[in-house]
Amino acid sequence: MVRRNENPAELFRKALAEATKALAGDEELEVSYSSDPPGRTNTGLKLPQVSRHMSRTEVMLARGTADSHALRERFHSPATHLKYTPQGEMARAIFDALEHARCECIGARAMDGVAQNLDAKLAGDAADRGYETMTSTSEAPVSEAAALMLRRKLTGRPLPPGSQNIVDLWQGFFDAHINDGMDEIDDLEDQAAFARRT
Repeated sequence: MVRRNENPAELFRKALAEATKALAGDEELEVSYSSDPPGRTNTGLKLPQVSRHMSRTEVMLARGTADSHALRERFHSPATHLKYTPQGEMARAIFDALEHARCECIGARAMDGVAQNLDAKLAGDAADRGYETMTSTSEAPVSEAAALMLRRKLTGRPLPPGSQNIVDLWQGFFDAHINDGMDEIDDLEDQAAFARRT
């Protein structure tokens, strides 16, 4: 029950911080909120600010961002990632994006609520980056298109329209140049096996 002068957004932020720590498997993780871009800091995770109005869009974006970063905290090993990182700027960008997608797919496949939160984040990212209006591969980032294709394949969930658009733009390239080896990945939690495959 919310007290008269209590800010409901503050209650939400506290609850989201606890959920993020639990999903990350780290009760000591420091979770903060900022208008700066979200991500890992030296001391913990920085999530999007949630206003007192708590619109559905900003709540879903905060939850999706929190889940995305928490899953990476839990399932990503920087040392393993560095060991298998390929040479070349584009190859590294694709490799990094696929690894981030791997971590999200683990959570999305295990928990429907997490999958819905991540879908909301994907939709927000696509809208912010203008994916739906892109008309050529010169505009659309191949690394993000590859990660989205992987998410769709491994979770079976449809992509938001903007995200689907950039996958469609790159689909011919993927069909011509990528082996369909993702079907052979049995355990997404084996980061090294996934890294070798990608």
